[in-house]
Amino acid sequence: MKQNLNYFIAERAEHLAIVHLTRSPNLAIKHLKGADSGLDLLVTILQDQLPTGRMFGVQVKGYDRTFENIQQLSSVLGETEKIYPQELPFPVCLFVFTMDDDKGYYQWLNYLNNSSTTALNFQWRSLDASSVEQILKEVNAWYEAKRHSAA
Repeated sequence: MKQNLNYFIAERAEHLAIVHLTRSPNLAIKHLKGADSGLDLLVTILQDQLPTGRMFGVQVKGYDRTFENIQQLSSVLGETEKIYPQELPFPVCLFVFTMDDDKGYYQWLNYLNNSSTTALNFQWRSLDASSVEQILKEVNAWYEAKRHSAA
């Protein structure tokens, strides 16, 4: 029974993530179900309905409880989730949803600043209607910084 509940929570959290991301017409979402790649969603940024080559990954977690404060979310990260995204060549975000109230939160797992050696922002933020556009801006800024550092 517990396994069925965990499966339901994981599926529901992934659907909530897709609902949030599809609010932007500038994103194409690929669900990586069954791929066991460490990512749940691969998101491609679009311009004029065409892929730009810019993408980011999303890990999704769901919980059947609420968190008293946003800092408690740090306890959801295992060591694998902290280390694995560092090897990926694009930004990776963690989305966390609570099933009691459908609240969403996000945190970058490997978003790097211009020097490509230090984390820019690993703080938790609420996931709401304006968050997806903020994520889009941050991913575009990451790619612009990468392009300028390669020049």
